[in-house]
Amino acid sequence: MKKIIAASAIALLFAGYAPASSINIAHSAAAPLSLMVDGQPALPQVPPFYSGGVLYVPAIALLEYYPGGLQWNNVRKQLTFSTSWDNTVLTPGSSSIQVRYTQSEGSYEDTLNAPVLLKGGHVYFPADSLNSLTGATAELEAGGTRVAITPGSLSTTVRVPAEPLAAAASNAKVKLYAALKDGNTYKGFILDVNGRKHSFAWSVPRDLTHPPELYYADIDKDGKPEATVVFTLGTGTSLVAQEVHVVKPEQWKELAVPAADKAAAATVSSSISLDQDDVLLKLELKGDAPSRVTMRIPDRAEEGLNYFGKTAGIGAVTYYRVEGGKLKADTSLMIGMTESMGTLKLEYKAGAAGMVLGPISFEPHDTTEQFVEK
Repeated sequence: MKKIIAASAIALLFAGYAPASSINIAHSAAAPLSLMVDGQPALPQVPPFYSGGVLYVPAIALLEYYPGGLQWNNVRKQLTFSTSWDNTVLTPGSSSIQVRYTQSEGSYEDTLNAPVLLKGGHVYFPADSLNSLTGATAELEAGGTRVAITPGSLSTTVRVPAEPLAAAASNAKVKLYAALKDGNTYKGFILDVNGRKHSFAWSVPRDLTHPPELYYADIDKDGKPEATVVFTLGTGTSLVAQEVHVVKPEQWKELAVPAADKAAAATVSSSISLDQDDVLLKLELKGDAPSRVTMRIPDRAEEGLNYFGKTAGIGAVTYYRVEGGKLKADTSLMIGMTESMGTLKLEYKAGAAGMVLGPISFEPHDTTEQFVEK
């Protein structure tokens, strides 16, 4: 029972609390029920059941998707579900639950929509209480024989979900799963490469509109493909932040990859100056293929260097990808507050301790190409 998930979330929990009528109880009492968690069969020996028109699920199901522990007190006849931040006490025969905080003094009581039951040595509680206890939902699936528990945005899954977050286009047997989800954050992942699985403690925002990208290609040219994962950390006006992870699945070793914005900033020098009515932007790109670029922006000098600054900004918008067997990145080059002049194009190559920056080039936008001096 994840509690009523912490005091700061109480308003959300009450707003999302599902009354008993939200679960379809048009079900034959004689029909056997099975339990599904995250799309997978669970706890076949402890099935859900109906009592008095109320659908009940076993308390032990909480451990299928929520990290914590269950402890039975045989003297008090109470079951306590403990997490790192609170304890929830369930008493068979009672609809009242007690929640005690573990990291601060304080407790409160809440009422379930039906009493807790003890059956066959297992504690059961009303399925409709899952939403307020853990943020999960319980639904009787079509056909009326399976109860599906789906952890919500306030829940955490400790199972390998049935569906991956991403799969490599070049190899459907390379998949990425969310191992832990906590509110709006993923706090762990499982990488599956050809049937072998390994956990990684990567923590990134849980943004369903920008799912992770997964590639499988030999980007360090050692003859063995690497799994490359790209996460989107945030987006906004003139802002895209991503991070990349490259894993050698033979040893589950993660290779170091310098962030594109920092690698570019260490390799590209720039200066902004005024030339009569115009603004001059000069770039010097070092690296494997050194080059220089000068851009003349006409009739803007009156805005002054207080607006344009003395050097260009790098990295407000960054994207990673694997293309043609190479790890590549695009990161923006800007002047002023939000004016993008073009894109720095990066390629990575194998280095002594991981991936390092290879060639880097500058590509102006269609709208700024006219400013490049030939």
